[in-house]
Amino acid sequence: MLVKVYGVEAVSKECVFEWFKPFRDGKEDVEGEPRSGRPPTSTTPDNIERVRRMLADDRRLSVDSVSKIVHQHLQKRRICARFVPRKLSDEQKQHRMETSGDFIDACDQNPQFLEAIITGDQL
Repeated sequence: MLVKVYGVEAVSKECVFEWFKPFRDGKEDVEGEPRSGRPPTSTTPDNIERVRRMLADDRRLSVDSVSKIVHQHLQKRRICARFVPRKLSDEQKQHRMETSGDFIDACDQNPQFLEAIITGDQL
């Protein structure tokens, strides 16, 4: 059925068996083992201590004032759990225009182009 829906992009039967193996052996949750590397959140003991010290230094700081500083003065907004600049540079805008044009050209030349790059949970 996967091959019928996804064609050559389908996950192999062997891969599915590998995914299933831990559950066959008694694993009951879908969470993976802890991994090294960057933590999935910025709420780390170090950051908590930094914020605590900052609040101790200036007790007038509030959530609203920090939010105003981050959003209005620093011009940052939250995207995918990261603060990024609110405005794109001219170079970034140009790159997006060029990339969009490339995608439009590819779609014009090959109507199946999007089917080759869009995969996922659609059945």
